[in-house]
Amino acid sequence: MSVHGRLMQVRDAHALAGAIDALHGLGYTRIEAFSPYAVDGLVEKLGPPPKRIPLAALVGGLAGGIGMLWLQYHSAAVDYPLNVGGRPAASWPAFLPPAVEVTILLAVLAGYVVYLASSRLPKLYRPEFNVEWFEEASRDGFLLLIRADDPRWEARQVAEDVAALEPMRHAEVPA
Repeated sequence: MSVHGRLMQVRDAHALAGAIDALHGLGYTRIEAFSPYAVDGLVEKLGPPPKRIPLAALVGGLAGGIGMLWLQYHSAAVDYPLNVGGRPAASWPAFLPPAVEVTILLAVLAGYVVYLASSRLPKLYRPEFNVEWFEEASRDGFLLLIRADDPRWEARQVAEDVAALEPMRHAEVPA
């Protein structure tokens, strides 16, 4: 039987933060937390957020802006040049507003797509849902999951380490 990880429940947000610190001290790095409300400092304790989002927004914005400028230039000066009152075919001031709009649009779109991908969303099913008491995370439960893809994962050792933290309960999560 393959295993997704080990899920444990603690009393409150303070115990959740303490358990994360203890698990990090033991060398675990792939930890996920579930709580009924936002806990201050929890994101920082779990690890830094991915830094790919700003880069994706920059690349998307540059591609959108340059692509829109090229499209306008090519269509107005190369494919279909019009002589309107002696003005130049490549009128850059007229090209800027649409290019700025497309730059912003593609930067936001690229950042959002990378955000969803790095958050592993949308994900309608998670193996943790199979644990009978997992639904308490939406009411009054504070849960921690040590994933089986953690470099330090060894099922028996993880069970002992989790039991040493004295959680309210813990269980193995089948994949």
